[in-house]
Amino acid sequence: MQKSDMKRFHVIIPAIALLFFSLSPLSAQQSQNPLMASFKDYQSMKAETEFGLEWIQIGPTINSARADAIQVDPANPGTMYVAFGSGNLWKTINNGLTWKPIFENQAALGIGDVALAPSNPNILYLGTGESLKKPRNFTMPGTGVYRSDDAGETWKHLGLSDSWHIGEIAIHPTNPDIALVAVLGKFWSDNAERGIYRTEDGGKTWQQVLYVNDQTGGNDIVISPSNPNIMYASMWQHSPEVNGSSSGVYKSEDAGKTWKKVTNGMIQDANVGRIGLAVSYTNPDKVYALMDHRNRDQNEGAAKFFQSVNGGKNWKMTHEKGLPFFSTIGWYFADMYVNPQNDDEIYGLGPRMAHSTNGGKTFDYVGGDVYHLFPSAADPLHLDHCELWINPTNPNHMALVNDGGLYTTYDKGKNWLHHNNIPTGEFYDISLDEQEPYMIYGGVQDDASVYGPSSEYDPRYHKDWKYIWVDAWSGGDGCVTCVDPTDPNTVYFSMQNGAARRKDMAAGTSVSIKPRLPKDHAGSLEFNFVTPYFISPHDNKTLYHAGNFVFKSVDRGDSWEVISGDLAISANPQKKSVAAGALVESKFKKGLLYMGTDKGAFWVSKNDGKNWEEHSTGLPNNYIRSIVPSQFKASRVYVALTGLNYDDLNTYLYVSEDYGANWKPLMNNLPNEIANVILEDPINENILYAGLYQGVYISTDRGNSWSILGENLPAVAVGDLEINRKSMDLVVATHGRGLYKVNLKPVHEIPKNNQEAFLFNLPEFKRPAYGDTHRNPDYETLTRTAISYYLPTAAKVSLMIKDEKESIIWTKELAGKKGINQYRWDLILKSVESDQPYFVNFDEFIPRGKYTLLFAVNGKTIEQGFEINN
Repeated sequence: MQKSDMKRFHVIIPAIALLFFSLSPLSAQQSQNPLMASFKDYQSMKAETEFGLEWIQIGPTINSARADAIQVDPANPGTMYVAFGSGNLWKTINNGLTWKPIFENQAALGIGDVALAPSNPNILYLGTGESLKKPRNFTMPGTGVYRSDDAGETWKHLGLSDSWHIGEIAIHPTNPDIALVAVLGKFWSDNAERGIYRTEDGGKTWQQVLYVNDQTGGNDIVISPSNPNIMYASMWQHSPEVNGSSSGVYKSEDAGKTWKKVTNGMIQDANVGRIGLAVSYTNPDKVYALMDHRNRDQNEGAAKFFQSVNGGKNWKMTHEKGLPFFSTIGWYFADMYVNPQNDDEIYGLGPRMAHSTNGGKTFDYVGGDVYHLFPSAADPLHLDHCELWINPTNPNHMALVNDGGLYTTYDKGKNWLHHNNIPTGEFYDISLDEQEPYMIYGGVQDDASVYGPSSEYDPRYHKDWKYIWVDAWSGGDGCVTCVDPTDPNTVYFSMQNGAARRKDMAAGTSVSIKPRLPKDHAGSLEFNFVTPYFISPHDNKTLYHAGNFVFKSVDRGDSWEVISGDLAISANPQKKSVAAGALVESKFKKGLLYMGTDKGAFWVSKNDGKNWEEHSTGLPNNYIRSIVPSQFKASRVYVALTGLNYDDLNTYLYVSEDYGANWKPLMNNLPNEIANVILEDPINENILYAGLYQGVYISTDRGNSWSILGENLPAVAVGDLEINRKSMDLVVATHGRGLYKVNLKPVHEIPKNNQEAFLFNLPEFKRPAYGDTHRNPDYETLTRTAISYYLPTAAKVSLMIKDEKESIIWTKELAGKKGINQYRWDLILKSVESDQPYFVNFDEFIPRGKYTLLFAVNGKTIEQGFEINN
C-alpha cells in the first residue's frame, strides 16, 4: 500500500507525547480563529446586498492550477476528490469528465489535506489551511477541520479553529470517528496550537498528543497496515524559516500512547527541513524517510532518502550523496510513497518525482508523455509535485497532483492524462486590452501567463485561451501583464522577482527588459516575488518598474534610468522593507508617482522621480498591494494593504486627500478580512470597489459604507480588479477560481428617486450561430442576456415578451429582492421533445425581429422595446 492509502488507512489510537514525553495528553480547546467571525459578517452582507448583479464565470482552464491533495475511492476509482490550495475541493464521479466544487461558502479558503474514510467512502475529513509556505500574500490559512458524511454534499465544522495550516489527516480503518491530524500551525509567527491532534468521537473533542515547541508543527503520519500499533510521524520546524534542529521523526509502538524520537543515523542539524514518510505494507519495521536537507552545498543535493529495517532504531541513507532534484526548495515538497505490492519500489515528490525499484539505492525520474483534455502548449509533466495516489489493486494506475493540477496514468507514468478542465486558476494580476470585444491577460501562480476572450465559461468548450508564455517545465510563475494600449501586438509579461519581458505577439518572440542598477551604482537591487511595473497612461513607450529602487524607461524597456534612492529604507525602522509592493502613476497628472513597499512605507514623487517624500504615518506595517490615484482629484489616492505574510488577517483600506500626508481608514462596515485591491470607478468618483479575502465589495459613498457586489461569486480571494471602459465590465481575477466579470451599467443607471420599481436599459440580444448544413444551434456561441431591474422592496415580478402581433410568446415569474436584480435569459422560448431519429432543434430560440419586454410588479407594468439579431 502506498503512502496516500496508508495515510487514510491508519489505525489511530491515542498518541501521548510532548517534548518531555508527558504521560497525559493536552486538551485542545483552541481560540476562535478571526476568519470565523469575518465569515459571519460576509454571510450577512451577502444576504442583505442590494446589488444583486450576476457574476459571469470566464474560466480559463487551459493551464489548470495548483492542486495540493488527491483522494480516489479505491472501490470506485471513477470517483475522485481533488483539493486545490485556494480553489476549493472538487469532486468527479465520471473519471474526471465533469467536476463540482463541494466545499463552497465556508470560512476557510485554503485546503491542506482531505481524507476518505476507508470503512465508508461517504465520510470525508478536510483539513483547512494550505501546507505551502511561501510569502506571496496568497498562502491561505484555515479554520480547522471539517467533516462530511454524505460524500461532500454537506459539511460540519469539527474544531481546531486556530490550527491555521494542516499538513495531514489520517482516519481509522474501521472506525471513522477516530482520526489524527498533523497541524502545522501559523507560518509566520509562533503559536502553541500545532503538533499532532487526535479525536475518537468524530471531532467533537480533540487532544494534542504530540507537541515539540511553538515553532515546530506536525507534518506527516504513517501507520503500519500490517501492525497498526506501529506509527511514525514527522515534525517540521518551519518558523521562522523552513528548517530547524527541532525537525525529526517520531515513533509509537503502542498505537500512539507514547512516543520516541527515532533519528539515529539521520542527519540532525539546523538545516533539516520537511520529512516525508512511508512504511511497508507488509513489514512494520521497514520504513522510509525523505528529508529536505537545506545545506545549499552545490556538490550535494538537498533530497536525502533514508531507510530503516528495524523500526527506526537505526537509519541509513540509501544512496551515496544527496539528490539534486530538490534544489533546497522545501516549501511544500518532500512526500513519500511505497508500492503496496512491492516495498522496494518507492516514489519521492519534489519539484520532480524520483522513483526507485531497489529501495532507494538508485533512482530515475518519472516523466512520460502528457495528453490534455483541452488543447495546451504545456508539453511535459508539470513540476512541483504535492501528492500521489497509487491504486492498491493495480499499482500501474496512479493519480498525481502538482502545481499544474491533476494527472492520471494507467501505465505507471509512461503516459498521463492532464485534467485541465477545472477553473481554479490562481491569478495575481490581470490587464484588459482596447479591442472589441476585449481580451483578458493574466499571470497565474506557477502556470505562466495566459490571454483569451472575455466570453462566458462553458466546461464543454475550450474558448481559445492561449499562453503568452510557458516555461520548459509546463509552468512558471506569471506575475504582471501589460498590453500596449495602441498596439495589442505588444504585450509585456513578467515572471517572479522582476523578470519582465516585452513580447511581439505576431512573431512569438520576446526580449528581457528587466532593469539593473548601473555598474558604478553603490546600491544593492532587490525585488519582491510579484514585482510591480506598468505602461505610463500618458505615453505608451514609457515604462516604470520598481524593486527597492524605481526605474523609468522611455524606449519600451530597452534602457532604464534609476529615478529614486533605496525606498526600502524608511524613516520608521519598523517599516524597513525588501522592495516595492505597488507602483503607479496618476492618470490625472503626468509624473505623479506613488510607490508602496512590503512593510507599509508609502512614497510619493510629484516630479517624475526627481524627488521622493515618504508619507507612511498612519499606515500599518503591512504589504502595500494596491495604490489607486484618483482620476477626479490630483491629491486623492487610495491604498490597500495585506498582512497575510505576517499572520495579520485584518482589513486595511485607506484614502488620502493630500498625496498621503494624512490617511483616513475606509474599512467601516466591511468584514474584518484581508483586502488585496481597491479600485475607483472611472465614471463616478463616489463609487469604489474592493477585492477582499472572500469577494468583491462596492461603495457608493467613497468608502463610508460597503455592500457585497453580486450574489453568486464564490467565496474566494480576489487578486485584482480591472474595468473595461467600452463595455463597463468589471473583471475580477481570483486567486483560486479563475476569472469572473459583471457589467456595471445598472450601477450607474440607478435612478436618483429609487422609491419606485425601475427597468434598466436592455442590452443587445444575440441569437446563437447555426450550423450550415442542418441549421442546428451552435451552443458554444450562446450568449445569455441580462435583464436588470430595481425594486424598492422585495416583490414578485413578471417578465413577459410580446411580438409585433401583440402576442405574449414568453413569460417568467421571479421573486425579486430589494435593490438591483438580474435575470440572465438564454433566448429559449421553449424546449421541444421529439422521438424522431435525427431531430436536432430541441430548443426553440426566439426568432429575429422586434419585440417588447413587459416588466410587471405590484400592478404596474413597464414596457421596453428591443430587437433580436444573429
